[in-house]
Amino acid sequence: MSKEVFGKDNPHKDIGKQKFRVRMAYTTWVEYDVVAMNKDQAVNAVIDHGGIEEIKWSEGYHDDEPVEVYASDWNTDHGSDAGTFDVEKVAECIPYEDNSCIDYQDYDWSTNEFEWKIDPNEAA
Repeated sequence: MSKEVFGKDNPHKDIGKQKFRVRMAYTTWVEYDVVAMNKDQAVNAVIDHGGIEEIKWSEGYHDDEPVEVYASDWNTDHGSDAGTFDVEKVAECIPYEDNSCIDYQDYDWSTNEFEWKIDPNEAA
């Protein structure tokens, strides 16, 4: 096997190229549906049991050269300086009601805020 000889007339394929380190920032959000007594419980449930388990970065090739992850970092800050949570009530579990009685064994998840019995802003 002969060793390839590089020179002015036969330069290495990378000569003239540049290497760049590109830092990209990605924003993600996740919206959870949580059954809870109030907004604080719903937020705490997501903090305790939700979140991101794994982030996988894609790598590949550009012009037969690798596009490789050099470094990465991610974190979630639930501190007071992180901003406010956008918490919106989307449904309430209400008992079935007809003209004669309220059946507490039969229920419906109502998305109609005019049927809701509990003010979403009051703490329980």
